[in-house]
Amino acid sequence: MDKLYAISILVAVVVAIAAAFVSIPNAAAIMLVLGGIGALAFINAPDVRLRVYAATIVLVLAAKSLSAIPVAGDPLAAIFAGVAIVLTGASIVGITVAISQVIKTSLVK
Repeated sequence: MDKLYAISILVAVVVAIAAAFVSIPNAAAIMLVLGGIGALAFINAPDVRLRVYAATIVLVLAAKSLSAIPVAGDPLAAIFAGVAIVLTGASIVGITVAISQVIKTSLVK
Protein backbone atom coordinates (compact mmCIF):
# COMPACT_ATOMS: atom_id res chain seq x y z
CA MET A 1 0.00 0.00 0.00
CA ASP A 2 2.89 2.36 0.65
CA LYS A 3 3.77 2.30 -3.04
CA LEU A 4 0.18 3.22 -3.92
CA TYR A 5 0.36 6.26 -1.63
CA ALA A 6 3.71 7.33 -3.07
CA ILE A 7 2.48 6.86 -6.63
CA SER A 8 -0.64 8.92 -5.94
CA ILE A 9 1.45 11.81 -4.61
CA LEU A 10 3.80 11.52 -7.58
CA VAL A 11 0.92 11.55 -10.08
CA ALA A 12 -0.67 14.48 -8.25
CA VAL A 13 2.53 16.54 -8.51
CA VAL A 14 2.91 15.60 -12.18
CA VAL A 15 -0.68 16.75 -12.77
CA ALA A 16 0.11 20.00 -10.94
CA ILE A 17 3.09 20.59 -13.20
CA ALA A 18 1.23 19.63 -16.37
CA ALA A 19 -1.79 21.76 -15.45
CA ALA A 20 0.47 24.80 -15.37
CA PHE A 21 1.09 24.41 -19.09
CA VAL A 22 -1.97 22.64 -20.55
CA SER A 23 -5.64 22.61 -19.74
CA ILE A 24 -6.66 19.47 -17.86
CA PRO A 25 -10.38 19.04 -17.17
CA ASN A 26 -11.10 18.72 -13.45
CA ALA A 27 -7.41 19.06 -12.60
CA ALA A 28 -8.15 20.52 -9.18
CA ALA A 29 -10.45 17.62 -8.28
CA ILE A 30 -7.86 15.12 -9.50
CA MET A 31 -5.15 16.77 -7.40
CA LEU A 32 -7.38 16.94 -4.31
CA VAL A 33 -8.30 13.26 -4.51
CA LEU A 34 -4.76 12.08 -5.23
CA GLY A 35 -3.42 14.25 -2.41
CA GLY A 36 -5.99 12.76 -0.06
CA ILE A 37 -5.02 9.23 -1.06
CA GLY A 38 -1.36 10.06 -0.54
CA ALA A 39 -2.15 11.44 2.91
CA LEU A 40 -3.16 7.98 4.08
CA ALA A 41 0.55 7.11 4.24
CA PHE A 42 1.28 9.52 7.10
CA ILE A 43 -2.11 9.76 8.74
CA ASN A 44 -0.98 8.39 12.11
CA ALA A 45 2.04 10.69 12.52
CA PRO A 46 0.87 13.99 14.07
CA ASP A 47 4.25 15.67 13.50
CA VAL A 48 4.14 14.91 9.78
CA ARG A 49 0.53 16.13 9.60
CA LEU A 50 1.60 19.44 11.15
CA ARG A 51 4.35 19.81 8.55
CA VAL A 52 1.84 19.19 5.77
CA TYR A 53 -0.56 21.75 7.30
CA ALA A 54 2.25 24.32 7.47
CA ALA A 55 3.39 23.64 3.91
CA THR A 56 -0.21 23.94 2.72
CA ILE A 57 -0.65 27.31 4.38
CA VAL A 58 2.65 28.65 3.04
CA LEU A 59 1.96 27.53 -0.52
CA VAL A 60 -1.61 28.79 -0.54
CA LEU A 61 -0.50 32.20 0.68
CA ALA A 62 2.77 32.53 -1.22
CA ALA A 63 2.27 30.82 -4.59
CA LYS A 64 0.96 33.97 -6.30
CA SER A 65 3.99 35.99 -5.20
CA LEU A 66 6.20 33.84 -7.44
CA SER A 67 4.69 35.60 -10.45
CA ALA A 68 6.93 38.56 -9.60
CA ILE A 69 9.90 36.62 -10.99
CA PRO A 70 10.52 37.66 -14.60
CA VAL A 71 9.89 35.08 -17.36
CA ALA A 72 9.54 31.96 -15.17
CA GLY A 73 7.35 33.43 -12.46
CA ASP A 74 3.90 32.71 -13.85
CA PRO A 75 4.54 29.01 -14.57
CA LEU A 76 6.19 28.61 -11.16
CA ALA A 77 3.21 30.27 -9.49
CA ALA A 78 0.84 27.90 -11.29
CA ILE A 79 2.91 24.84 -10.39
CA PHE A 80 3.13 25.73 -6.71
CA ALA A 81 -0.55 26.63 -6.62
CA GLY A 82 -1.22 23.13 -7.96
CA VAL A 83 1.02 21.60 -5.30
CA ALA A 84 -0.93 23.66 -2.74
CA ILE A 85 -4.11 22.01 -4.00
CA VAL A 86 -2.51 18.58 -3.59
CA LEU A 87 -1.47 19.45 -0.04
CA THR A 88 -4.94 20.83 0.67
CA GLY A 89 -6.41 17.42 -0.18
CA ALA A 90 -3.86 15.77 2.09
CA SER A 91 -4.61 18.25 4.87
CA ILE A 92 -8.35 17.68 4.66
CA VAL A 93 -7.88 13.92 4.99
CA GLY A 94 -5.41 14.42 7.84
CA ILE A 95 -7.77 16.74 9.71
CA THR A 96 -10.69 14.36 9.19
CA VAL A 97 -8.75 11.41 10.55
CA ALA A 98 -7.44 13.47 13.49
CA ILE A 99 -10.99 14.50 14.38
CA SER A 100 -12.18 10.90 14.19
CA GLN A 101 -9.29 9.78 16.41
CA VAL A 102 -10.13 12.43 19.01
CA ILE A 103 -13.80 11.43 18.98
CA LYS A 104 -12.88 7.74 19.25
CA THR A 105 -10.59 8.30 22.23
CA SER A 106 -13.19 10.53 23.90
CA LEU A 107 -15.88 7.89 23.57
CA VAL A 108 -13.65 5.15 25.01
CA LYS A 109 -13.14 7.05 28.30
